[in-house]
Amino acid sequence: MKKFITILLTLIAFNSYSQSHDVTLIHFNYTWNEQNDYKNLSLIKRANISKAFVEDQNADLQASIKSVPTIIIFRDGKQVAKLEAGISMKINATIEEIQELVDINL
Repeated sequence: MKKFITILLTLIAFNSYSQSHDVTLIHFNYTWNEQNDYKNLSLIKRANISKAFVEDQNADLQASIKSVPTIIIFRDGKQVAKLEAGISMKINATIEEIQELVDINL
């Protein structure tokens, strides 16, 4: 099941679903840190949104996540923005700032 989820997330992040630019936002966290998940990402418009647990990802992806939670925004399969938690283990960006990152990459 974990491999299926990893493959599914990879397909979501790297495939284009429409003629316009495909923007995908993936929220990464560890299960032990779920209390610090970024809340209200469902309010983001014009982006495919997914959540993934770091421990379920391949070693290369795990190594690229330096702090959690981390939000990565992809445009047409290429990373265009990355938001990482600080020492508080929380992402300090507002939902409006995240929406703006999505909008400038449409």
